[in-house]
Amino acid sequence: MRPASPLLTCAAALLLQMPFAHAAAVKTDHVEAELVAESTALRAGAEQTLALRLQPEAGWHVYWRNPGDSGLATSISWTLPDGLSAGALQWPYPHRETLGPIVNYGYAEQVLMPVTLTVAADVQTPEPLLLQAKAKWLVCKDICIPGSADLELQLPLASDAGAAGSDERWRDAFAKARSELPQPAPADWQLRFQIHDKGADKALALAIRGTGIGSADQLAFFPYASDLLNHSATARRVLDGDGNLRLSQTLSDYYVKAPATVDGVLVIHGSGGDKAWEISATPGAVKVVPPTADTPPAAALDAPAAEAPPAYLLVLLFALLGGLVLNLMPCVFPVLSIKAMSLVDTRGATRAKQRSHALAYTAGVLLTFVGLAGLLIALRSSGAAIGWGFQLQHPGFVAALAYLFFAMGLSLSGVVEFGTRMMGVGQSLASAEGYRGSFFTGVLAVAVASPCTAPFMGTALGYALSQPAYVALTVFTALGLGLALPFLAIGFVPSLAKALPRPGKWMEHFKQFMAFPLYLTTVWLLWVLGGLTDRNGMTVALLGLTLIAFALWLWNRSGRLPAVLKLAALGAALALLASPLLAKQVAGPAGAIADVAHEPYSEARLAELRAEGRTVFVDFTADWCITCKVNERVALAAADVRQAFAERKVVWLVGDWTREDPLITRTLERFGRNGVPLYLVYHGAAEATVLPQLLTPSIVIDALPPAAP
Repeated sequence: MRPASPLLTCAAALLLQMPFAHAAAVKTDHVEAELVAESTALRAGAEQTLALRLQPEAGWHVYWRNPGDSGLATSISWTLPDGLSAGALQWPYPHRETLGPIVNYGYAEQVLMPVTLTVAADVQTPEPLLLQAKAKWLVCKDICIPGSADLELQLPLASDAGAAGSDERWRDAFAKARSELPQPAPADWQLRFQIHDKGADKALALAIRGTGIGSADQLAFFPYASDLLNHSATARRVLDGDGNLRLSQTLSDYYVKAPATVDGVLVIHGSGGDKAWEISATPGAVKVVPPTADTPPAAALDAPAAEAPPAYLLVLLFALLGGLVLNLMPCVFPVLSIKAMSLVDTRGATRAKQRSHALAYTAGVLLTFVGLAGLLIALRSSGAAIGWGFQLQHPGFVAALAYLFFAMGLSLSGVVEFGTRMMGVGQSLASAEGYRGSFFTGVLAVAVASPCTAPFMGTALGYALSQPAYVALTVFTALGLGLALPFLAIGFVPSLAKALPRPGKWMEHFKQFMAFPLYLTTVWLLWVLGGLTDRNGMTVALLGLTLIAFALWLWNRSGRLPAVLKLAALGAALALLASPLLAKQVAGPAGAIADVAHEPYSEARLAELRAEGRTVFVDFTADWCITCKVNERVALAAADVRQAFAERKVVWLVGDWTREDPLITRTLERFGRNGVPLYLVYHGAAEATVLPQLLTPSIVIDALPPAAP
């Protein structure tokens, strides 16, 4: 056997001593995925940078952490050797991807999403370390396809620092990714935001004051929250001579309430290159940039919240009128009925006593209004975004209010007569004898009046919440005075009370009759609760009402067992207010088809309808599907399409592929598709007509059979 040549032996020895990295790219539908490392080896006790590399095909794109109007963010999960840990994905700033009225944020070219890998100091091994990860993404063009790959990367553990050199293959790609990662905003930047959700132009107003803003040629803001802005709306901006920037963009259709901070990425495209800054704005007074703005104002951060605040005295008049009109609101009427009963009962009282009752009621109203004003001002100062009636946004409060009105109704119906020992149910305070009852009737009137924004109140409240504390307090006081004014007038002008009927046996019947407005108010509150939670939340509240009824049925029964049972029932009803099912708040209906009659897709239901000779429109969709959302807004939401469906008695079946569904996956495969959307039209037993992936109203209507004569 001939000995190996010295040259080959030397080369083999050098190769064995060199650190190496081994990875294989995985090619899937329209995306190439791979794990890559910045260095050729790992070092114990050090942090190093890896990255998930995604390369979409031309014309396709994957998504950023906030996908925009639709889509799905890329994710990764790791399986690592002992002693190694991986951080979260780091996101280079995205680009806008537009299809029709839909705008998404993502990457249409190769992107490296860096990850910090930490190696413990005690890791020792002569063998290469195997790093494994499961990556998932959504890739879209005119259809959207969920993708995933099991990725691996082998890296040796370097014996010393010098052995872990830079991998030349990925040096430029890592440098590009780092340059596009958002950096913390400069320390001298001042960032404020204000949500303008009243009026025609509902928009986010964002103001930035600091160095470097004035040199920007172009700007783009990408929020982290997906439900804050209408991503397809044009971002308006003004820049003054001092380098103060003000941005405004229309709010999302799915906007619910203002966040504590507005976070996102501000990309500045300037002559010196692009820079991405991670910003976090806090609440403040920021003026909206008008759609036709062409000259910037001088001071964005200090601009008033309203274009031209109304005169102070006019606002007070509006507040007084708004409070007066509140007396006519349906949600206030039940409490006013209780007060009307108390006025009838005191009809024979002295004029001084009537005045005192009217003043006690007015004091309850005014002090409660002032207390609410103080709470709103404190919340505003702490950065919370609130509005009038904000307590009706909390399911627990709504359920508790339903308890209260239901208990009051049962009392008026004669189920129970509350005494001085009444615990927790506020009706006893409102119906108590003497001035205390009048005072707490005023308190209760304000509690239930707050959800009702009567005419004239909007301007007054908007003005009050944007002004100094003393101004806000006077406006709220005027509101309270308007609410209390009718009873105050009766107390001081006794002739107005002549319109009240004489006491008699009818009063007991009238009292029982007045329970029904309270029951209707309870129904309304349950309806509000259903909008905040779901039917599980409503079920919890109904169970609580049953426990309340049981406790009140036992209320006047003596003995140890009834006492234990009624306390247990009341305790259980109060405990239900803390149920997680009441804490759960659900979003409103999404998509253009949310308000249209449709059924969930199943093969059995489809076969049944075809056997009946019906026309069936099958819509395979997903919440993250960009094309689906375009089609819903452009075609399926069109009035002529809805009319055609109704006239031709089309049954609409929706196959929701938002979450993995093997049945829908098999159906898609049967039609040669690996993603949504897929639109099918069946007419009786005939084979399906497959519609294009991009719809127009005429395409949908033309695919339907003619309407029956």
